[in-house]
Amino acid sequence: MINDNDFRHFNYNVLGVKSKVVGDLILSGDAIITSSVEGSIEVIDTGKLVLERGSFIKGKIKAIDLEIFGDVEGEIVCSGLVSIRSSGRVTGSIQSARLVVYPGAIVEMTAHSQET
Repeated sequence: MINDNDFRHFNYNVLGVKSKVVGDLILSGDAIITSSVEGSIEVIDTGKLVLERGSFIKGKIKAIDLEIFGDVEGEIVCSGLVSIRSSGRVTGSIQSARLVVYPGAIVEMTAHSQET
């Protein structure tokens, strides 16, 4: 059970399926997005960004680790791992330390990955 003190330090973000955001997001901690976002998304500090099936992102994404099950149009910059799952669709550019594209994913991108 979560007590008041745990809830005050809860560092997790969720945007649900019926939400739509127009503008820039700055998130701290892990985040799951199942909605539509037109604008930039930046995950500061530590945390993994997961774009679930049904999500549509149009804009720039900056994070440490990113897992894509939905649709992305734009620029992706990650210092860690970018995983494009079989249901994922990416159009744009990717710069990351590591990049994994799973069978079935649809990609039209310029990519640069370099393990550090």
